[in-house]
Amino acid sequence: MMDFPATWIIAGLAALLGVGMGLGALIVPRWAQSVVRLAPDPRWKGGWSEFRASYGGALLLLHAAVLLTIAMSFQAGAGAVMGASFAASCYWLGMVIGRALSMLTDAEQETRTAYNAMALGFELVMAGALGAPFLSHLGG
Repeated sequence: MMDFPATWIIAGLAALLGVGMGLGALIVPRWAQSVVRLAPDPRWKGGWSEFRASYGGALLLLHAAVLLTIAMSFQAGAGAVMGASFAASCYWLGMVIGRALSMLTDAEQETRTAYNAMALGFELVMAGALGAPFLSHLGG
């Protein structure tokens, strides 16, 4: 049994959560719809495919890549773990940037909600957890 650094375990747990969220959206797109509070436009066919693709398959495989690099680190090395977890961290950090910008500039659209504040916090935690292997490497 390999001994994984604590930062890899943190990233792995966050990646497991991301895999679960992606799998949930892939299997039950209405769940994803309720989480992101959006609905397919009835004027266009195939809208449910977007929930399964963007919130399901993409989220599932992004986080599965992190888990795979951790599991295969004995072959791939620490650099692969840092790269995969950094990429997934950037995904969540991009969500943080977009949500924060919206909360600051789209106030007339009532974006300063408790939901958005909680989502911002969740996204920050996911970005930090997934980025932990990379961040710890920077710290020496």
